[in-house]
Amino acid sequence: MSTGRVAVPEGALEAPAGAALTLLLIPGLGNNERLWAAQVEYLGDTYRCNIADYRGSASIREMSDAVLSRAPQGPLLVVGFSLGSYIALDIVTRFPERVQKLALISASPYADDETTRAERRRVIDRAAQDYAGLLRDVASFVVAPDGPHAAYARRVLINMGEELGAEEFARQQLAAMERPDCRALLSDIRCPTRVLCGSEDPVTPPGGNQFLADRIPQARLEIIENAGHLLPLECPDAVNGFLARFAAAG
Repeated sequence: MSTGRVAVPEGALEAPAGAALTLLLIPGLGNNERLWAAQVEYLGDTYRCNIADYRGSASIREMSDAVLSRAPQGPLLVVGFSLGSYIALDIVTRFPERVQKLALISASPYADDETTRAERRRVIDRAAQDYAGLLRDVASFVVAPDGPHAAYARRVLINMGEELGAEEFARQQLAAMERPDCRALLSDIRCPTRVLCGSEDPVTPPGGNQFLADRIPQARLEIIENAGHLLPLECPDAVNGFLARFAAAG
């Protein structure tokens, strides 16, 4: 367990050494396979990459069951981003035998408080009325404005939201709103774990990610400076290197 702050450079990739390991890549709320395009391109020649699809599920438990039902057999490095991190935590606590390693990106251990729940209800209502405008506002909020890939990250986030549609977006918001608090479960996680977040993340700030790294016994936190929430798109090289190093580690 590490409580230190580690700056992750945007460049400086490290080539994976290779292993019979599947990277189970779980996207976040409003995301699809586009989220992981850079990671699959970089890691796909060495590792089998399986992108989770939990559309149509109404709760975190339903989502994790759907993800595992479609995952290949064999050792898994479960990688959860944002809402996907809540799914990953549910998987590792209910099915620890399936998870060899765990990576949490832009994550949080907390359930929504009443303020956040009320905000999600407003978002759901707006999605039914002005989904296009909502997607633009979400993209502006979650992405750090001055990053080298900021415009690209915002554009892809909007495209993913359009592809999923307002109904699925609302369903995922409800599932996130009803997710359980997992703080009491963290000390039972026994697999090697890495946590990654952006220093300027407005959705899942560093404090919650630090809590995960402090409470999970074999965890370590890394922070990408001057980055927001949407790390796989904002900082693809840094995320690639983070996952490559962890996948190759003994």
